[in-house]
Amino acid sequence: MNVATLLSLRHGDASVDICPSLGGTILRYSWRGIPILRPSDGIPPIARLTACYPLLPFSNRIANGRLSFAGVAHAIPQTVDYAPLPMHGLAWQRPWEVHSQASDRAVLTQQYVPEGDAPAWPFPYAAEQSFTLDENGLHVTLSVRNTGGTPAPAGLGWHPYFPRTPLTRIWADVEQMWVNNEANLPLRLEPAAAALATGQLATATDYDNVFRGFKGRARVVWPERGTAVTLRTDTALSHLVIFTPVGKPHLAVEPVTHMTDAFNRYTAAGGHAVPGIDPATGTAVLAPEAMLKVAMSLLPSRWTDGEATHG
Repeated sequence: MNVATLLSLRHGDASVDICPSLGGTILRYSWRGIPILRPSDGIPPIARLTACYPLLPFSNRIANGRLSFAGVAHAIPQTVDYAPLPMHGLAWQRPWEVHSQASDRAVLTQQYVPEGDAPAWPFPYAAEQSFTLDENGLHVTLSVRNTGGTPAPAGLGWHPYFPRTPLTRIWADVEQMWVNNEANLPLRLEPAAAALATGQLATATDYDNVFRGFKGRARVVWPERGTAVTLRTDTALSHLVIFTPVGKPHLAVEPVTHMTDAFNRYTAAGGHAVPGIDPATGTAVLAPEAMLKVAMSLLPSRWTDGEATHG
């Protein structure tokens, strides 16, 4: 499969274009001719310029480029050219295979086995993504299975980019925000801005923060377009990253299973290679052959007089 291979899903007046070989990414998602996700300019050269990419087997940054787990420190290489710390896992950097496809749905798979003395990630895995387009919106799932012989840390999420207009507002049902240090790593907790509960103007923010206590519901509204999209997730996605870079025509609202640098913090707090999910950091430890799976829906709607109505 080459980088130009596309899967195009259609249902009614909605369309989604997916590029399996470019990190299993979404290039475009449109509803009634309106871009719901930031549309890619053709097929970009790298996955992080697409509309949405999967986060697996971890989200966000790993402190000092080193993973400490089960008494071993592993060097994790840099993943993006603009940041010194590894970010957002491996899945978006590697091709996915098409397992099945139809006019309105597709399933992709990815297998990873560590290679050499300094692998990109020390634990093997098998991953799967599904995409389904129906009358309500786009529904996606993401899973990772530990294919190794020992317990392994794991995390999942997505990095969807949304268009940013002058009047764009963000709603998010969250409890607390991690304030970052100079390396964009969590430093301390503070209450989430009250404006996020009522609709915070995107141009008034400069977030690159992870929020705790995400209740599985967020929304981006474009009043100029009379359009909104509601993001709904399952309870495993207990954290939310909001990224609103100043001066950029996009923003990101990223549902994830864990906080930034979760695995190292889990270990530093005395966590062991015992299967389960740590409520403090969101770290999942998977036994051999165990699986972590999450789901997200992007539900577009009309926005009229401050109320969203599905049309």
